[in-house]
Parts: sequence; C-alpha cells; structure tokens
Amino acid sequence: MYTLVLVLISFVLGILDAMILGEAALSQLFTFGNVFSLATLVPSLSVSVRRLHDIDKSGWWLLITLTGVGILLIIYWACLASDEDENRYGAPVPADPCHRP
Repeated sequence: MYTLVLVLISFVLGILDAMILGEAALSQLFTFGNVFSLATLVPSLSVSVRRLHDIDKSGWWLLITLTGVGILLIIYWACLASDEDENRYGAPVPADPCHRP
C-alpha cells in the first residue's frame, strides 16, 4: 500500500511539474517530483528492508537492484507471503483485522 501511494503521488507531482515548468521540468533538478522522491528515499528503503526481513532475507539484498535485472528478483520476493513462523529477524507481526483483504 505504501508503494502504491508513493507512485500515485509521484505521478500527480510529475503532472504538476509539467504544467508549471513545461519543457524546463525535464532539465530542472529541484522539481516537485524530485524533491518528493528525495524526501521519501529513507522511508522507502526502510519499508523495503522490513519486507525482506518478513521473508527471512537480509536487507543487503536490495543492492542487487543496482544490476538492473535484480529488480525482478526483488519484485518476486515482495510478492511472496511472509514467513508464518519466527525467523532470525523476529516473530511475525499479527495483521491488523481492519486491513485484511
């Protein structure tokens, strides 16, 4: 859900950048979208590491995305179900009953 919200906000900010700055938005460093991406970088990395810990993988696996092809592995792992039993990162957090599908 976190990633979906970030993508939607980034999309809206991209449209806003294009409307306000026009063609100049492509060459500007400090656009709304870029500032938003920079502001959410650390929380996004934190959520990604916590998700990898849910499936008993080290957060260092995020570095595989730097290869380009490694993003497919991270997406695959992100779609896996969490470990039901305790792993080396602790016991699973019970789901909030209000947010069950």
